[in-house]
Amino acid sequence: MSDRAPSKGLVVIHLDGLSRGRLELALERGHMPFVRTLIENEGYEALPYRCGVPSTTPFAQAGILYGDNSEIPSYRWWDKEAGLLVVFGSGSTFNRVADRYFAGRQPLTVGGACIAALYRAGATDRFGPPYEERHRPDQPDAGGRVIAAFLLNPVTLYFWIRHGGLALFRIASEFLRARFSRRRTADVFVIADIYHEVVVHHLTRFALLQAMDEGLPTIYACFYTYDEASHAFGPTDPNTLRVLRHIDSTIRLASAKRRGNRAGVEYEIVVLSDHGQVETIPFVTADGESLGRKIARLLPDHAVTEHRGLAFAPDGAEPAGRVEITYSGGLAHVYFAHVAGRLDASALQSRYPGLAEHVADLAGVGMVMVKDRDGGALMTRDGRFPLGSPLASQTTALLERFDAPEVLAAQLRRLNSFERSGDLVVFGAYDGSKQVNFEDQVGGHGSVGGDQLHPFLLAKKEWGLDTAHVTNASDLYAMLISVRDRE
Repeated sequence: MSDRAPSKGLVVIHLDGLSRGRLELALERGHMPFVRTLIENEGYEALPYRCGVPSTTPFAQAGILYGDNSEIPSYRWWDKEAGLLVVFGSGSTFNRVADRYFAGRQPLTVGGACIAALYRAGATDRFGPPYEERHRPDQPDAGGRVIAAFLLNPVTLYFWIRHGGLALFRIASEFLRARFSRRRTADVFVIADIYHEVVVHHLTRFALLQAMDEGLPTIYACFYTYDEASHAFGPTDPNTLRVLRHIDSTIRLASAKRRGNRAGVEYEIVVLSDHGQVETIPFVTADGESLGRKIARLLPDHAVTEHRGLAFAPDGAEPAGRVEITYSGGLAHVYFAHVAGRLDASALQSRYPGLAEHVADLAGVGMVMVKDRDGGALMTRDGRFPLGSPLASQTTALLERFDAPEVLAAQLRRLNSFERSGDLVVFGAYDGSKQVNFEDQVGGHGSVGGDQLHPFLLAKKEWGLDTAHVTNASDLYAMLISVRDRE
């Protein structure tokens, strides 16, 4: 028998879209009994932190995996230099600009496995949603092998068919109940919810357990089911909270392999989320018109394209310019694609007098952010609010509706420093409970205000992690490295 101490490993389980507040409610209502066991019997605690702005998965996940989320202004954005819509998910184009990101950075999962993440970050990338940037000849995706092994495992296959059937029935029933009671649903995300809960979650879990059995040193796995259910039905819907029972069982299965894996590795487990969700009001509720249509009215001689939306062109004339609008929940970036570089406030005023003020005055718009050398400014229908430090009293009064003013101002200044942010950055209005959303979602995020800014980190108290001053998901990187490298 060998006297050699077992090797150590780290598993990070990422629950997309679950805020600290919703986690506490799920624990209270009994939807996550195993997580409650971790807290009550194994010395874990659910630490709150601020993810930063934008409150989106690409921004937060880049920070967690690489410690750097610079120049990631939303879920999708227009890259003026490349002339490209950068987007994640099916049909991802991030691979076409990926060489500009993470230079000199070592991923958290170096030498390990990154499962269902938006970015390539491990020695092996296992099954996840079909993000095209992972398919490169120098490092082929291992997804096909994982799917084959999954389908050839009779026990796993049995539980998949059983749970998949029940989940399909539950989601369909919830959709029909919502329709009959005339509650709003986001139909595209209902389909996404079914796909993720019935298919992707099972495959991701299988890949996670397989990687643990192989003894890979650091494993990161992202589960998107709760986020999709929240988009489809809303974060406060009872069906959405019930989804967490399935995720809780995944955490339980991973925990059972902490010391019971074939490789004999002793794993520590961390559970975290990247952002939260808030209930939404569609922007088009005001008068049936999208933001893109309204901007096309303000700029009738420009061609305007809203991604995940419509396109507008001048009648019978060559466009004087081209506007690209990208939506990420309650956040919109407006780009003048025919102009190189990002326009600052004076250049905007020179080229498009009064445009920022007109957009800020639209029903459903909360704030418009513009760039200048002093950190930029926010514009509302009540006037202009500088973001420079120290904060003006009127800016403090504006921002305290959303979060701690100094913290939020620093987050906004950073977003405003990105060259790939829009020439206009538009935030949907937030009333303290619901946000105006530019996409068709019942639950949304990406903007400022409420639970979307406040995710959690579930960690052992003995590790001594302090998230009280974390204001960007990238701050978690060093903490996770310290847990990974503990003796």
